[in-house]
Amino acid sequence: MNTTSLDLSAEYDARIALARSHFFQGENLPRGVLSDAIERSWKRCLNLGLSPATPADLSLVTARELREIRERSRVLLEVAQPELENLYQQIANTGSVVILTDAEATVLASISRDDPLTRRGGRPGMCWQEQRMGTNAIGTVIVEQQAVTVLGREHYLDQNSPFSCSASPVFDPFGKLIGVLDISGGGSVHQNHIQDLASMSAQVIENRLILTQLGMHTVVRFHSRPEFLGTLWEAIAAFSHNGTLVAANRAALTLFDIGRDHFHRHDFSSLFDYSFDRFQEHFSVAGRSPQLLYFRSGMRVYASASPVSTAARRSACGSGAASGDGSIRRSDLCLADIALGDAPLHALLEKARLAFSADIPVLLHGETGSGKEALAKALHLASPRSSGPFVAINCASIPETLIESELFGYADGAFTGAKRGGAVGKVQLSDKGTLFLDEIGDMPLALQARLLRVLQEREVAPVGSTKLIPVDIGVICATHMDLKELIAQNRFREDLYYRLNGLKVLLPPLRQRENLREIITHIVDTKSHGRGKLSISEEAMDVFLKHPWPGNMRQLCNVVSTAMALLGGGKQIELQHLTDDFLNEMIGRRIAGGAERAETVHTGTLTSLEAQAVQKALERHGGNISVTAAALGISRATLYRKIKHYLPGTRND
Repeated sequence: MNTTSLDLSAEYDARIALARSHFFQGENLPRGVLSDAIERSWKRCLNLGLSPATPADLSLVTARELREIRERSRVLLEVAQPELENLYQQIANTGSVVILTDAEATVLASISRDDPLTRRGGRPGMCWQEQRMGTNAIGTVIVEQQAVTVLGREHYLDQNSPFSCSASPVFDPFGKLIGVLDISGGGSVHQNHIQDLASMSAQVIENRLILTQLGMHTVVRFHSRPEFLGTLWEAIAAFSHNGTLVAANRAALTLFDIGRDHFHRHDFSSLFDYSFDRFQEHFSVAGRSPQLLYFRSGMRVYASASPVSTAARRSACGSGAASGDGSIRRSDLCLADIALGDAPLHALLEKARLAFSADIPVLLHGETGSGKEALAKALHLASPRSSGPFVAINCASIPETLIESELFGYADGAFTGAKRGGAVGKVQLSDKGTLFLDEIGDMPLALQARLLRVLQEREVAPVGSTKLIPVDIGVICATHMDLKELIAQNRFREDLYYRLNGLKVLLPPLRQRENLREIITHIVDTKSHGRGKLSISEEAMDVFLKHPWPGNMRQLCNVVSTAMALLGGGKQIELQHLTDDFLNEMIGRRIAGGAERAETVHTGTLTSLEAQAVQKALERHGGNISVTAAALGISRATLYRKIKHYLPGTRND
């Protein structure tokens, strides 16, 4: 490859030396010598107490820690490895090393020749955090969240001055930094194109992450010139079944003119002057030519799409049980719909998908109503077993005397009242598919031994029969209980626990979800299918965001469904569409926690008299919104605004 080189000449070295002299004597830096990112980094290092003579921390994490770190970044490693090898082939003659780190600057993998200098910097397990190693491309990229080149003595620590490094951030499909791609070499010569190569390779990895992780959605690829579709420069965005934007690459974010933190608040129709349904119909036939689309700004682009698969169409957002034959209904969630842009949760669900797809049992733990069954169905749909049945059984809802026959079935005449000809159990029904055991902690101890044998031998014998029937099943269990505590109380078998706990997934309660607004909007969009676009007023949304949601997703879905029923033909959910029971849950908490605060803040003022009147009326009527509002002669909406003003609370109060 013919390239030009930037020699770190004596003149350049003299300018850096002058800049370092000015900086460390507390004087202003000469203009134009350092980039803004390097200057900010030097100042951070100085504030951290680092000096140029501070020894670089060359220690490595332990082998066990490295295995755990690499496991957490397994998806990134798998997607990035081909690009690391391709990138190294392009810079092999420069004596450089290609390095991939995680978001904490720990080296995950590297490729280099047997050069001591570059090999030292690229050792897996080495950490390049700025606070440990001073200004360096990897650590500074993580802080700056942008591409950075650090040449020679631009490194803060003298010990790192032999290096010249160019690095680019790698973002996941939801906009979160998950790694850094770096090219480092000797400091005497630095190729001009190195930073461009690092940035382009990082973009290739990001695009692959979208295409490999979001196949359950409609992935749209677009560009202002049709010949650029399918190239590195194309924009890529993923939309859920109802048109909500769930992921986008950098090119798409630039064209949309939205930031990484806000892209999931948009949908197809707010970005393009075109119906999402019509767009999907256009690409429902294979081989369709690119579709001409217009942004709301008037800019035109050519777009192609990979329509969502049949399995994904079956997994549209919502909730509901599988039918009696174990089939999945249209109202079931897919994994990306559950995460909804929550990057840590998405990473956890991706691990669960990989584990379950490899026939490793998954144990779901979470509060009642947090969506454990919906997640189990999504894992089933995302696995090789998706074409088989999904069979669920709630171990807490079936009498102890019946659960054995429900699980394993029974032979003809097995017991008094048995159905003639016997019955097939849930385990056998789930053959070639997935068995979901909800509330596994409530399974009788004696029955646990039988279940363990079935899981070990992959054979089931109906009650009253000695015939063994082979079964091929994937197993997902769920509980809100502490199974280890049950083991200590001799209420749960330890050997069964370790058989079921191939991978544990902790599903956070609704009140702890950072993307609660997006979840609420998604539920409303899903349930409004066929009614047109519905919205939530800011006052109603404020109530939703501050509610404790003790019933989690189940409660949210019920509240939204009721509000939509009360909405009639309207298009926006307001306060008056929320039930008293729902509001009273939060109002009662605010009365208990805010009474003293309200009296202290407003005592001696005209406002305090109104605050006290509102508070006493609420107490007198047991927190009932409608009765209190009627007693005060105001509307329910007005009453809630006064409560919000006089008894301020937080989302988690």
